[in-house]
Amino acid sequence: MPEPALILASASPRRRVLLAMLAVDVEVRPPDVDEAALGGGLEPIEAAQRIARAKAAAITDAERPVLAADTVVALDGEVLGKPTDRSDAADMLRRQSGTLVQVVSCVALRQQSGDIDDRLAIATMQIADLAEETIETYLETGEADDKAGALAVQGAAGSFVTVIGGARSTVVGLPLSETIELLTNAGIAVQDPRTPGL
Repeated sequence: MPEPALILASASPRRRVLLAMLAVDVEVRPPDVDEAALGGGLEPIEAAQRIARAKAAAITDAERPVLAADTVVALDGEVLGKPTDRSDAADMLRRQSGTLVQVVSCVALRQQSGDIDDRLAIATMQIADLAEETIETYLETGEADDKAGALAVQGAAGSFVTVIGGARSTVVGLPLSETIELLTNAGIAVQDPRTPGL
């Protein structure tokens, strides 16, 4: 059986599902990078780009192209990382209640030559007014634990989060149109669904 044409530098099951939509078979190799240290103090776009490129560069022994991505949630220009604990997640959700939140996703592709190319995508989410009971119920799902901004729009948060600008795949963590462009340019075959909302 031939080995996959692409290495995915991510442990995210959501990114694997999105790549499966493109009929791209991958070998998963999660990178060892400190996202908080890499993105600390940076503007949202710069943070997403820096982290995605660092993830792609971290797989140094690859004999195939390496795809990596990073998604940043920002409130009024401030990057909201992954919560450190339940209390931090609750605080993030309270701050986002009733607001518009920006989501920046960067996808990066490292060629065997070591060259890295990337693409950026931006989306906007509307967060409903959140009662304390709603926040507590959501935290009980455990979805907030490892998500930027403590939100997983593809899960239970979908009941109070609406993507009002940009593509849903940007919010989920792998902007598909940008990923298709990168992979196609690199000669990697993809099945292009071009479904509205990608």
